[in-house]
Amino acid sequence: MKFGEVSIDESLGAILAHKLYDKAGKLILNKGHRLVESDLAALRQLGLERVTVTQLSAADLHEDAAAERIGAAVAGAKLRMRTPGVGRANLTAAEHGILHVNVPRLELINNIYDGITIATLREFSLVDVGEMVALVKIVPFGVPAARVVDVERIAQSSGAVLQIRPLEKKRVALIVSGSESTRTRLMKSFYEPVRRRVVGWGSQLLEPAFARHNAKSIADAIRAQSEADLILVAGISAIIDREDVVPSALVLAGGSITLHGVPVDPGTLLMMGYLGDVPVVGAPGCIKSPKTNIIDWILPRLLSGERLTRANLVSMGHGGLLKDIAERPMPRSMTDG
Repeated sequence: MKFGEVSIDESLGAILAHKLYDKAGKLILNKGHRLVESDLAALRQLGLERVTVTQLSAADLHEDAAAERIGAAVAGAKLRMRTPGVGRANLTAAEHGILHVNVPRLELINNIYDGITIATLREFSLVDVGEMVALVKIVPFGVPAARVVDVERIAQSSGAVLQIRPLEKKRVALIVSGSESTRTRLMKSFYEPVRRRVVGWGSQLLEPAFARHNAKSIADAIRAQSEADLILVAGISAIIDREDVVPSALVLAGGSITLHGVPVDPGTLLMMGYLGDVPVVGAPGCIKSPKTNIIDWILPRLLSGERLTRANLVSMGHGGLLKDIAERPMPRSMTDG
C-alpha cells in the first residue's frame, strides 16, 4: 500500500485521500472515492496536476473488507454485526446481558498494525438489546491482508474475544435481619429498592423473609430458601468483620465466604459467599439507594450465571470509586477534610 501525492495520470484506480472542492466551494469528490477515468478529466479541469491518494496492492484489503472480517473474527455469542462502510464494523448486543471481553487478546489485536482498532465498552458492562458494545475501525483506506489473517488467528486461538452472557430469569430471596421492633421499618426500607433492581434485570423476587439479627436465626433463614437461585441478606447492622453475624450465619448454614470487603465504594462492606452453588450476598446499606453501587456491579453478573471468585471481586478496585451516596451515614464529604 502506498500513500502520497501522485500525478493525475498516475492516479487512475487509486483511492482519494481528501475531499476535493471546486473554486466555488462545492464538493466535487469525497475522500475514499476510487478514481475512474472521468474523474481524472474533472481534476484536470480544476487545474490540478497532482492529487493525494492511497494505492492498494494485491496484498492489501480494502478498509470495508478488513473491518468486516475482523468484526466477524472477534464477535462471539449473542453479538450482531453491521458494516455501514467507511472501514467500520459495529457490534451490538443481541440480548440483555453482561459484556465479556478477553482483554489481553483485545490489546494484542490492537497492537498488531497501525490503523487496525477495536474499541469496546468496559468489561462486564450490563448492556441492553441493540446497544453498541464494540466498534472495529480501520483507519487507513486499506491494510495488509496478512495482518487481518493475524487477527483471525488470534481470535480463533483464544475463544471469543467478545461475547454477551445473557441475564437469566432467576429466583432471588431477600432475608432482612433485625429486632422485632424494627421489622416493619427494615422490611419496608429494603424491599422496594431490591424488588426494583431484581425485576428490572428480568428475575423474580421471592416473598421476603425476616430473621432475628443473630447467626443461628439468619442461618436457619438461609437454609430455608430452598427455591432460591440467589440469596440476599440485608440487616440492621453493617458487616464489619469476617466473624460478624452474617458471615458467621453463612458458615453455620454450611456455606463458605468468598470475600468480605470488596474494593468498590459505595459498597466496601459487602460479603460474597456461596451455599453450594447458590450465591449468598451480605448486602451493604447502599443497596437501598437507587444510585449505582456495588450491588449493580455484582448482581447482574450473578444473574448471568457467572460464579464470582475472590480474584473477580478484588479486580473491581480499578474503577471502583463510584459516585458517593450523600444519604449514607458518613458520606465522603464528612471525611475528606
